[in-house]
Amino acid sequence: MRRFRSTLLPQRLGQGSGLLLAMLAGTAQAEPPALSECTLIDDDAQRLACFDRIASQGVDESHGADSADTPKVMEVKEKIGTVAIDEPVALEQRLRSEASGERNPFVMRSYKPNYLLPATYTPTDLSRPVYDFEPQHAETKFQLSFQFDWFEDPFGENTALYFGYTQLSLWQTYNTTALGADEDASSPFRETNYEPELGLTVDTDFRLAGLTFRRARLSLIHTSNGQGGDRSRSWNRLAAGVAFGRGNLAGAVRAWYRIPDSDSLDDNPDITDYMGHGNLLLAYKWNKQTISATWRNNLDFNNNRGAIQLDYSFPLSKRVKGYVQYFNGYGESLIDYNRSVSRIGLGIALTDWL
Repeated sequence: MRRFRSTLLPQRLGQGSGLLLAMLAGTAQAEPPALSECTLIDDDAQRLACFDRIASQGVDESHGADSADTPKVMEVKEKIGTVAIDEPVALEQRLRSEASGERNPFVMRSYKPNYLLPATYTPTDLSRPVYDFEPQHAETKFQLSFQFDWFEDPFGENTALYFGYTQLSLWQTYNTTALGADEDASSPFRETNYEPELGLTVDTDFRLAGLTFRRARLSLIHTSNGQGGDRSRSWNRLAAGVAFGRGNLAGAVRAWYRIPDSDSLDDNPDITDYMGHGNLLLAYKWNKQTISATWRNNLDFNNNRGAIQLDYSFPLSKRVKGYVQYFNGYGESLIDYNRSVSRIGLGIALTDWL
């Protein structure tokens, strides 16, 4: 993201609520902060001081503390009690954390979650397509994802051209047996997906049905596994999405259109039958823990296919979180786009959706 102006948004919504912008900068003569800004402060004492500062504006100085229950203060207290529900607190924390590093050209911000799951297990048969090793059910799964804005305000304020990159790997860490060979398999990578994307970001402040929509994106996405022959997989998409929030709930919905390949170059012509035409992400922040669900479906009621991924993170230290992930359905990776996979994994995360 760029400077945090009058509007916000996540993309994905990804982590870092501890890097909020200073909202109480100023002097005794400065205007009091907005109620929604107070809710974004992590420190309990500072957040209470922020609310007290707002409430003090309604106190009649001639009556001192005895005027603490004036109509003005009562109105402020009522708003304080409801603002956390009405405002997209979790989403704005994510956006502010992104904005905190935007002026440093050497800082890459998190995009999707960055995690390492050294202990995952799938009961699914992974023997097809044919590998030069026998795939085991236990694998290591990890994801690296970052983004940055490479051109700010190309179409006016609150717009940016961005670049994002996500890499997902499935690593046969515990596999040392090769097929039909004397040497070991040497813990090969079974699959790695590379997903660069670029597009336009537009920050908004639109409210509908109790939700605040903070960021819209139009993206060009390429995904491939860098393989050749029978294991080659790739596709290109045009995608449009928007992120929204309410209280501690944040989400994003994205729809895409596959750019057709020529028949001679298409390794997976039926990929949208399994991967669908979009996804929905919902994430909830609860006591420094994050619970999220990502859902895809082809919306074909005659031959329905889809996938769901559930993620749960909890703090282990200041910079590291415990991470649990469950996946079920099609398209966990490109090599498995047309195979239903179930997997449970445990590990750590540096960033999550919120």
